[in-house]
Amino acid sequence: MRRILAMTLLVTLLGSTTALARAYDVADVLSAPFPDNLTSSPDGSVLVWKVDASGVKNLYTNAGGSVHAITHYTTDDGQGIDSPQILPGNDGVVYLHGGVEDEAGGENPNPLQQVPPPQRAIFIVPIAGGDPVQVAEGNGVFLSPKGDAVAFTTVQGQLGVVSLSKSDATFTVGKPEMLPIRGAVSSAVWSPDGTKLALTNARGDHSFIVIYTPAKHAYVYATPDFTQDDAPAWSPDSSRVAFIRMPGQKIGETVYDESTFESADSSKTPWSIWVANAASGNAHRIWTAQPGMGHAFYPSSSAAQLWWMTGNHVAFTWEGDGWAHIYAVSTNGGPATRLTTGAFEVETVVPSIDHSHLLYATNEGAIDERHIWSVGVDGKPNQRTHGPGNQWAPTPLANGGLAYVDAWYAAPPVVTIAGNPPTTLIAVQTPANYPASQMIRPQLITYRAPDGLIIHAQLFVPRGAKGKLPAIVFTHGGPPRQMLGGYHYFEPYSHLYEMNQYLANHGFVVLSINYRLGIMYGYKFRNPPDGGWHGGSEYQDVLAGARWLQKQPYVDANRIGNYGLSYGGLLTALGLARNSDVFKVGADFAGVHDWPSSFDKDYGHPVGTPEQRKIAHMSTAEGYLDTWKSPVLIEQGDDDRNVQFSQSVDLATKLRSRGVTVQTQVFPDEAHENLVWAHLVEQYRTAEAFLAQYLHLQ
Repeated sequence: MRRILAMTLLVTLLGSTTALARAYDVADVLSAPFPDNLTSSPDGSVLVWKVDASGVKNLYTNAGGSVHAITHYTTDDGQGIDSPQILPGNDGVVYLHGGVEDEAGGENPNPLQQVPPPQRAIFIVPIAGGDPVQVAEGNGVFLSPKGDAVAFTTVQGQLGVVSLSKSDATFTVGKPEMLPIRGAVSSAVWSPDGTKLALTNARGDHSFIVIYTPAKHAYVYATPDFTQDDAPAWSPDSSRVAFIRMPGQKIGETVYDESTFESADSSKTPWSIWVANAASGNAHRIWTAQPGMGHAFYPSSSAAQLWWMTGNHVAFTWEGDGWAHIYAVSTNGGPATRLTTGAFEVETVVPSIDHSHLLYATNEGAIDERHIWSVGVDGKPNQRTHGPGNQWAPTPLANGGLAYVDAWYAAPPVVTIAGNPPTTLIAVQTPANYPASQMIRPQLITYRAPDGLIIHAQLFVPRGAKGKLPAIVFTHGGPPRQMLGGYHYFEPYSHLYEMNQYLANHGFVVLSINYRLGIMYGYKFRNPPDGGWHGGSEYQDVLAGARWLQKQPYVDANRIGNYGLSYGGLLTALGLARNSDVFKVGADFAGVHDWPSSFDKDYGHPVGTPEQRKIAHMSTAEGYLDTWKSPVLIEQGDDDRNVQFSQSVDLATKLRSRGVTVQTQVFPDEAHENLVWAHLVEQYRTAEAFLAQYLHLQ
């Protein structure tokens, strides 16, 4: 209640402001602490979460009745914290520390060039606080339900298991026992009784589900086939394992043969759900997707993809009706029952402590927002959180309780326990320099693309400004993302939201566009047949947004720029190349600039037919370099493992040879999204100054 009253007062204060707000520094708005990795104890009585406070990351808990720090890291060094898991008894936490935001593996990122370099490792620490004890080096951690062992995966895809014991307040770690198995272990799930592990064993064009018994040093395969098997989920009695089966990869198959950003070759058989006997590995199919929409598996944003419910039902998400909904099927097989229905999508799902129902984050009832609902196998959804802001990260508590993260446009994210009123758990106070009273509430707008598709966007208009203003078009990355009218559940996108606020505070109108290929607007919106490297149809949404801005009475139609990160960088560069008459300047953060060369490098040799390569080339900026006239800032870290650094090297070199004004910002040893907070501040300051220079911001 206190948080709601504070938000109401803040809106009143903001609404009464008529003078142009004082310009703040980007470090001020980026200072908001960001909670993440919220998790509950097995009994649902204790919470643990990570907070990033200006680059300094630590774990916090409410154990003992008050919020306190578990770890005590002190530097903004780009080393993250991930996967915290609470021991039974609630006396300790295991977690991963290092370059955990790095999606591509490899050596641990070292953006501050530390000597010796930091390692990616697993630690255990008393929940009351103390010195962490290293368990093993690795990039995945899986705590046994009995608390007596930790399984881990290495960067090379090996699986190890170490024993845990405790005497008084001291944890002792045993010697790792490695599993000798071909291929790579990409995920692991302990059985509820803590005696077995279900593993995804990746082997290139196929993968197996492996059921491993560490005490016996033995494992079985779950009915192996010429398929890609993944997402194992245990039955409550530890006797069975459900998993997802997808078609294997055909010889010569490349990204050009797939729908954009998902393996959706319509000639392949649909995905299915199987259940295996944990002792023998013998498995049988219990459900198969229908051909057409949803025939290819589309994962939710959840840690798990299958949820074994009470009453011997397996729940899952599927977009068979064109929207990602929750379904349940009996473990004996038969038709699946849809548990959620409507023109909305389910994004993140987690079971309750007793597995009687599911908690999920969704945009039901408000397509550009997030709220939390619950549903059981009876198919009767119940809304658990409401506005005025967004809520995400549903986390189950004892006795049907719920914890989550709550945020709004001027209220940074905070861990919250549902109740009447809700209880907020503040681990790190928002700094005094955070400009809450100057934040702008974005307007949620829609407009139509040239082909008639409705596009959603957020509009930031500076308060108190007069005359015609310069404008910026922002395009998010992914592209399977959706920007919100406030803080975002992915930290890099919260930073980009703060960047949009910063630009608006400095006098720019900002239009943040949820272009096609993005999520939460249905299957057809996310899978246009001519999107991405198949034709770049999403660019029409971006150009239409700029045209929409040009018609607004408060926008100077001749002073429009653009910026974006990753796929947003691709669209930024594409806009500058195709329409320098519209986009007079841009800031391209780690964008792809030529699909064919990027794919060739991924595969190690040229791929695609001449026609496929031509279409892909003309779907990116390098197909239009001769018409690129506008100045551009190109930024990237050279340890980027998502987008090849060579993409920016090539673009900068070619533009300079054509006489285009190019300013660069390179961060040696940085990742795709800057890991060091100070680097992010420097990046955003540079971008704002560059855009202001060429849009003649007064």
